[in-house]
Amino acid sequence: MTTIKVTKLEKLVLEALAKEMYAEFTFSDVDINDMVRETKLSANVLRGVASSLIKKGFLMIDDNGCTGSDRHYIWYLDHEAQTLVPHWIEDYADWTEDTNTYEFVAE
Repeated sequence: MTTIKVTKLEKLVLEALAKEMYAEFTFSDVDINDMVRETKLSANVLRGVASSLIKKGFLMIDDNGCTGSDRHYIWYLDHEAQTLVPHWIEDYADWTEDTNTYEFVAE
């Protein structure tokens, strides 16, 4: 098992996002409003945490091709963070050929 160190807030956000992943591998329909509701953090705090997670390669945010007031940013787990979703672990290993297991630990 590989241990990945993250901050307490990063771990909170990653685990909350993983909890929202109910469908097939890599699918997401989660946005910042879902994350505010799930984590009880403000949108501004979430944006800061998201920025850090993006830099570390564990989060991706996509505008889903929308523009203007219809813009809807979708949050996706990325790379090793995808293994936080129990029903994605096998697909992650097949897709990446990475059979390691990962544990995210708050510093």
